[in-house]
Amino acid sequence: MSTLIIILFIIEFLLILNYFIKTLFNKGFTFKLGLSFAVLYFIFIPIWILIITGKVDLVKIDFGWTSLTDVILEKDIKASFLLILYLLGFIIYLYLFNFYKKKPLPEDKIEFKPNLKLYFIIYFVSFFIILIGSGLLEGGNWYSSRHSFLEKYGVLAVFTSFVMNSAKILIISSIIYLWTDNQIKFRTFLIYILTFTLFDMFFTGNRIYLFATFAIIGLILFKRYPLKILIALPVLVPVVFYLGYFGAIFRHIRGPLFKEGIPTFKVFSKAVERAIHLDPPNITNFFLNISESVNFNVIYNIFNRYDETLYGATYLKPLVYFVPRSVWADKPESITKIAANIFGSSSLVTTVIGEMHMNFAYLGILILPVALLFIEYLFLKMRLDSPIYNYILFIMGILIVRMPFSDDILIYIIITLIFYLSHMKFVFRNERLQKT
Repeated sequence: MSTLIIILFIIEFLLILNYFIKTLFNKGFTFKLGLSFAVLYFIFIPIWILIITGKVDLVKIDFGWTSLTDVILEKDIKASFLLILYLLGFIIYLYLFNFYKKKPLPEDKIEFKPNLKLYFIIYFVSFFIILIGSGLLEGGNWYSSRHSFLEKYGVLAVFTSFVMNSAKILIISSIIYLWTDNQIKFRTFLIYILTFTLFDMFFTGNRIYLFATFAIIGLILFKRYPLKILIALPVLVPVVFYLGYFGAIFRHIRGPLFKEGIPTFKVFSKAVERAIHLDPPNITNFFLNISESVNFNVIYNIFNRYDETLYGATYLKPLVYFVPRSVWADKPESITKIAANIFGSSSLVTTVIGEMHMNFAYLGILILPVALLFIEYLFLKMRLDSPIYNYILFIMGILIVRMPFSDDILIYIIITLIFYLSHMKFVFRNERLQKT
């Protein structure tokens, strides 16, 4: 039975990889490209570890105190077949669900300049509200300060976080567009993008946006220079290893980094030394950490141990988000909070598969491709005809796999509102061009 599971996993991997490569070279950056990239990265890296070693160990240093368990290929037969069925639904969506297509822009392309000044203003205003409100400037632990800020200010705190993340995506997409449109040189682009994304990761502790940025840059370069990239692999592999390793151990760095307020270089160095001591370089652990394999463990634990049904409650959150919990005490919780309460943590990522199963049980297998089609339709319908939306949609594809559905919807709505208000002339002119 284990052999059959391995064969089916490999077939699904090849089908998704085939779709990903064809889409990258034929269509470029799309929502589906982001989705397929995220599944290959966050789901299939742990699957390959499961195939090669026969198990995916729980990262004990971070989650040993939870009730989550290891994934063992020979024992988790039923859960593995469930995952295979969910991935089959994902493959059906990729290959067959192409009913909605956005009307292409006219060949007479209009010049576009992102409103980076406004994006930065929005980002830094929301950034400082969170930084001051969380008390990190005065010193504290990143995890507890962040939790206290969200608890104390409720809806306002969460909304501010969404605004900051929306502006962040606009900034990243805009800088990448300026480079690909030859409005800035590659060296200038690298300085801008690395300065911003590293600054953001350092102060917010969130690595997913830096990851998405590196993914886009890497894929652009691979698409432009595939042969050169393959030839340079002996040099690139160790560089990627150490960059990935630092990104992985940053979860150990960010916690105590602001213990005494804004950290000095000495404090940062000590935090790095502590992180390396807690999680020394190791090939297997490297792949487990960079793919955030605990999310894979969460999926299997949901399949094996969660026997309730939320009936779509977490998908309704965008509609009821602005209602304070003081008014509606039973307002639907985020899926990350629900999963954390079940398995004994403060927050756990379920991925799009885990959230679907917790809401609809086995029916989720059938609902998943339809839900993804609906999300794609919604995103494309709301999309404004700007070239930066190619990168925005790719990032949203990654976030849909990695983050709660409700958060992604709200972030995308805010992105579109910010863009629309800051580029009204561009939008109206674009609409006139499409009518001609």
